Amino acid sequence: MRDELLLGIDLGTSSIKANAIDRHGRSLGIGVAPTPFAASAFGVEMSTEALFAAIRAAIQDLGVLATRIAAVGVASMGETGTAIYADGPSDLPLVAWHDERGTEIVDELLEAFGEAEIHRRTGRQARSVTSIAKLGWLARHGYDARGTWTGVAGLTVWRLTGALAQEHSLAATSGAFDPTRGEYDREILARVGLDSLVWAPARIAGTSLGHISADGAAWSGLPAGIPVTIAGHDHPVGVIGAGGDRTEVIDSMGTGEPLVVAWEADPAQPHPAWPDQLGDLTVTAWPGTPRHMLLWETLRPGLATRHLQRALRVKRDDIEFRAIRVEAEPLDLATLVDMQEGRIPTDLLARPAEEAWAATLEGYASASAEAEAQLRALSGVTGPTLLIGGGLRSRRWVEAKLRRARHPLAMAAEREAVSRGAGLLAGVAAGWWTPEQYPPADTVPLSAVVPESPSALRHG
Repeated sequence: MRDELLLGIDLGTSSIKANAIDRHGRSLGIGVAPTPFAASAFGVEMSTEALFAAIRAAIQDLGVLATRIAAVGVASMGETGTAIYADGPSDLPLVAWHDERGTEIVDELLEAFGEAEIHRRTGRQARSVTSIAKLGWLARHGYDARGTWTGVAGLTVWRLTGALAQEHSLAATSGAFDPTRGEYDREILARVGLDSLVWAPARIAGTSLGHISADGAAWSGLPAGIPVTIAGHDHPVGVIGAGGDRTEVIDSMGTGEPLVVAWEADPAQPHPAWPDQLGDLTVTAWPGTPRHMLLWETLRPGLATRHLQRALRVKRDDIEFRAIRVEAEPLDLATLVDMQEGRIPTDLLARPAEEAWAATLEGYASASAEAEAQLRALSGVTGPTLLIGGGLRSRRWVEAKLRRARHPLAMAAEREAVSRGAGLLAGVAAGWWTPEQYPPADTVPLSAVVPESPSALRHG
């Protein structure tokens, strides 16, 4: 039927979005609900029931569009998940990926294996954000860690279809998954006491994992019998939704600023790194394909500028306008990392506010440009740089990017890239198109002339 739509669900840290897109990849409506994370006695978490209620609210916010859905794709934040028993989800809290719990689990893994060996096995550093760090903490504090583990995207698929599954890029966030071999590392799991837990099998994004059951239809308001897939981790899925491809470096400007490049994995070779590398360079899946990507992340511009804004006691729109074309030397990376933790240098606060703001954005542009050069050297990617994300609203930040660009720059017009990408992968599950043959997304080439207003930074 020509009036059928695809549904992309984005389970984000702050909100849940249900995006109904048509056969041209255009959004016809977006339902939104807050992600129900809340502070508890131990940290930040939510219950399975609260998550389900929020997902249902986001779908209901679509109104009549929900009745036209032909397939569903679910993308999500990484790491957060739960165990599912034969009769339904466990009572484990869904711990936020950014929660502080699990640092002692990381320390034990580093002592047992060493940093280099963990990187060799998993393609990433041992970090407290991983699923095994959170799950290990729960198991040692009286929670029953049995059953089959899956992330919140897999939990949503289970609620809709009754099927248990996981996707490769999300499995990689567990901290115990080899992304090139597609296997969980039993020795790492055993070391933290999780070897008896079953891990849902990882499948390629776009694979139909099940069809909405009668119970799933009654709960969600979506048609019964339509296919459902896990689209993957929000960063890779956002690349797809924004129109990124394997010839480009994708720079996602936002609260965090991950850089993504395609990478041809060789299981016989060690996972890549560069000398004196700062931050986490991870190997993950390119959604919808058996190929891989490298994702570098350590920059948190949104956090640093939020702390700086409060310290300067200025309104964000005002300081953004005042900083346009203000000359400033870039802050160094160590200072930026301190600012992300809320430590603002006193000498920075002594400068005019617009200069402090400009120096911070110049610093982030410089740091990402250096990381981009390293990623290109590792991957061999030589095409343009595609800027995506909410940070494109900052004209001053775009100015700083243009000043340091060594390759052609373009910006994505799509602002709901993750939910759109999830919808595109739902189209693969429905047989509407094959992977990477998606309807195009609008992008805008950037020149050395920066537009006069954010409204000019839209597709034309």
